[in-house]
Amino acid sequence: MGKTRFSDIPGPLPFSARTPAHLAATATEEWPVFRAPFACTLKKLDIVPQAAVTGDNTNRTNLNVLNKGAAGAGTIEVGNLDLATGTNLTAFDSTSLPLNATYTSGVTLAEGDVVTIQHEKVGNGVLVPECLVYLEIDPA
Repeated sequence: MGKTRFSDIPGPLPFSARTPAHLAATATEEWPVFRAPFACTLKKLDIVPQAAVTGDNTNRTNLNVLNKGAAGAGTIEVGNLDLATGTNLTAFDSTSLPLNATYTSGVTLAEGDVVTIQHEKVGNGVLVPECLVYLEIDPA
């Protein structure tokens, strides 16, 4: 009987990580949330904040999803959610970080590629609390 590899399990496969709180006064920060264990497709990325966030056009934080590649130097933004006026986060409620239009069928990741969440400060920024990050992938 052959061995079953993790990548042989049909998707979607769930993964989760945490990001620390991002203070409004803090410059742009970035945290790794996933490393592809094998070639796969990122299909979904949600966050669940520990506290509510009220969006603001002038002073906000943009939540960007970046594919850093295997060497950690990539800058490809594959998804984002700008916390502008009318875009709020509810405490302990899941919010999708939409993938960009280029990636409507998912983001292709090679084994070892790293996905990060970047908190981009705009104006004076806005506090983003600690968040649970939930991802779903499909093996390639």
